[in-house]
Amino acid sequence: VLRTHTSAHQMELLKSGVDRFLVTGDVYRRDEIDSSHYPVFHQMEGVKMFNEDELFGCDSDDDVIRLVEQDLKKGLEGLAKELFG
Repeated sequence: VLRTHTSAHQMELLKSGVDRFLVTGDVYRRDEIDSSHYPVFHQMEGVKMFNEDELFGCDSDDDVIRLVEQDLKKGLEGLAKELFG
């Protein structure tokens, strides 16, 4: 089975001190090529580690969830804008 191993790179990056990154890779599939299938596509994984300063002021788990959701939305919107204008 051919597939990406993008998760393996996450540990390397975290150990090196990087606290936010995107990892992309090809994913291979055995599907027959037709109008809705192509045997190669890309996978992207993102990681962001939050530090205590970023979480300061969060009084509950719900506050932390809202902060993470807002940060994720901002990041994804920024990525889409950068890629697609």
